[in-house]
Amino acid sequence: MKQRKKIGLALGSGGAKGLSHIGVIKALEESNIPIDMIAGASAGALVGGAYLALGSIQKLEKYVTSLTYKDLAWIFLDLGSSSGIIKGDKIEQYLKELCSDKVIESLSIPFAAIATEVSTGKAVALRRGSLASAIRASGSVPALIGSVYLDGKHLVDGGASCPVPVPIVKDLGADYVIAVNLDIYPFFQSDSSGRTPTVPVMGRTALEMLRFNLANLLCRDADLTIIPDVSHTSSFNLAKFVHGEEIIQKGYDAAMAMIPKIKEDLSL
Repeated sequence: MKQRKKIGLALGSGGAKGLSHIGVIKALEESNIPIDMIAGASAGALVGGAYLALGSIQKLEKYVTSLTYKDLAWIFLDLGSSSGIIKGDKIEQYLKELCSDKVIESLSIPFAAIATEVSTGKAVALRRGSLASAIRASGSVPALIGSVYLDGKHLVDGGASCPVPVPIVKDLGADYVIAVNLDIYPFFQSDSSGRTPTVPVMGRTALEMLRFNLANLLCRDADLTIIPDVSHTSSFNLAKFVHGEEIIQKGYDAAMAMIPKIKEDLSL
């Protein structure tokens, strides 16, 4: 009997857009597509790691959609780090509670959270130790959330070096890689007045362009890429974490549209 290919998920970074990963995993499970390993960057690490820690995508969806503005205020209004506006201590405390303070080695399948080493700019795959600490490091948006010192390295957001961790999930042993790319257009919406965008808008747009091109380059090596329609959701709109059902649905719809292709590729 022919052995089936090992299927790996590469969950991309994207802040609030990352809620769409919940919908993607939900669609794969409903369609009986096995998931053998997961690598995630930033929001992808959060969803992938929490999913494995909780053991149920339905539990994670219920948890996320029950978040309140009061919860977000407690998590993010933790100011005063020298390397970011938000210290991140409460973020890690929240993650430990969410993930039951599990270690990565105890998860049911191989998992890696992707961070970026500040001194080299290279991607670092966190595959051992505290799951909460790994997710915290992977989501440390430079200048916004304080960096993490872990295993002798200063680490920031994995999206800075590997926004869609296709090569990492291959290193975990995947034969067939499903990438989920959240870095998509539009970056800047012009209007008929022809007004020049402001300096902050241009700065953010330039960074988004860099991430867009890097993400698409990484996805070339995936066997299949799912692209949820989240282009009009800001990565930094934390309010989207409250009542995130619409974003979750975007991921579900995008994944369901690709299920026939996945089953054809894998002869499932």
